[in-house]
Amino acid sequence: MNTTPPVTQNQTPVDIDSLDVSDAWKKYFHAVNKFGGLGVPKLKAMPQEERRAHMKEVGPPLISLILAFAFPLIYYIVKGMWKKGLVLFAITVPVTLIISVILYMIGGETLAGIVRFLPSAVFSGLMAQNYYAYKVLKDDGWMPLFKV
Repeated sequence: MNTTPPVTQNQTPVDIDSLDVSDAWKKYFHAVNKFGGLGVPKLKAMPQEERRAHMKEVGPPLISLILAFAFPLIYYIVKGMWKKGLVLFAITVPVTLIISVILYMIGGETLAGIVRFLPSAVFSGLMAQNYYAYKVLKDDGWMPLFKV
């Protein structure tokens, strides 16, 4: 019988300082915890001026965003989030192909070319939340969208 209590949004099942991640990721993880976990509800509840002052705290390492954009599926696999990476790939690539074909058929060749970056943008945009869920909340599931 499992006697560990369920993890709530403001708790983490691991000690962030003991994780095998860079100091920049630890800083990001601590900031997310400080503001209430995934979705940072405490930050969203702040007045706009105060929120702006704290926005830099909850920003993930820039190099990680760039790498996730440049090498989307590979980055997820290297970070250990291969399940989420495969799901994102299976969703974004067909959607991108369909949108590109439709745009090309109606004469939007330029837009069709730009749409090719959609999977990279999605991977990069979700990477920080997924990595927090994977490392801190121990969520190794297939669902790539975080729960707020």
